[in-house]
Amino acid sequence: MWWISYRGEGKAGVDNIGVFEDDGTPRAKHPLLLDPSPKAHALHIPRGFDLVDDDLYIANAWRRDSHVARYRRRGDNFHYAGIVVATKHVAAMVHPFDVDLGDDGRLYVSCQDTNTVIAVLPKVRRPAAVAMHLRKKFPNGNFLPGTLVASAQGRLPEVGNRVPRDVPQPQGLGVVLDVHGRPRHSVRGIVVHRQHLYVADEAGDTVKVFEVGSGRLVARIRGKRIKKPVHLTVHGDTLYIGAAGTGSILAYDIPKDTPLGKLKARVVIDGKLTAPSGFAIGPDGDLYVAERLTQRVRRFSREGKKKGTFIDGLPDMPEFLVHVPDKGVKGAPSLRSVTRSGSGSATKRSTRAR
Repeated sequence: MWWISYRGEGKAGVDNIGVFEDDGTPRAKHPLLLDPSPKAHALHIPRGFDLVDDDLYIANAWRRDSHVARYRRRGDNFHYAGIVVATKHVAAMVHPFDVDLGDDGRLYVSCQDTNTVIAVLPKVRRPAAVAMHLRKKFPNGNFLPGTLVASAQGRLPEVGNRVPRDVPQPQGLGVVLDVHGRPRHSVRGIVVHRQHLYVADEAGDTVKVFEVGSGRLVARIRGKRIKKPVHLTVHGDTLYIGAAGTGSILAYDIPKDTPLGKLKARVVIDGKLTAPSGFAIGPDGDLYVAERLTQRVRRFSREGKKKGTFIDGLPDMPEFLVHVPDKGVKGAPSLRSVTRSGSGSATKRSTRAR
């Protein structure tokens, strides 16, 4: 079964997750996964999601109501169960893009408008401590609570103000300013694998690797086709990278020991995609890629050979894509046990449909 989160910004404005059978046909009885939430916290502009046991966590990217919501399984669908964390709980939570619940019980969230990755304690709705590495290396740094990965400009001010120049410069995420001097998005997709956090640094044209425990930057994954990386997916021990700037998908084989230094990824799909978004490895081993502008899902072999259009005519622009085994929908393993790419392998979460 396939889950596709819609951007909520197309003509149809579908703020939900679409459900499709393994053959790509819409689920007949319940084509949408999430039951309506209360009007006060209606899902709007949904982004990344993660499923753990019977709980689904999803990022609501609307700036006026930035939060991560929890939905609880009810039969074949999921019912709204409240807000896990919002801007009022953690100031860095502005315009979130992706979420990943780690084995340590912390919820990791990439926040576009503060250009940070934060760690949150979801049970108490509070930020975790600022990363140890940042506190030691920059004792006078002014970091937002919960910061695990910081902006390269230290603490960014409220959206719309200029980036401060009088703060320490941690090894974090790059910053690109628009013509008005305002910071643009940099941080995008994230995924925790073993003890490392992989972060798509769109402005830096790289994927950065951080230690989950300390927040220390240990490696950078680059390649001439990695331009504006947005989506990340782990399948087994392979990290797949979606590069929006080149319309490409790249892969990096994760070593068993700690990845260190400057690393390179190999090209899987080279420039054949139109505004690629989420992607996943299917049960047949093929690579399925969603395209925003064409509102379709395309199918490729693992080596990048075209196999045609898999799903066409989506009602809204797709953002995250995940394959979920049938048993994962009715109570057995969570997405974390099938990897974000969605096959049956036993690594972390599958989200991505992520």
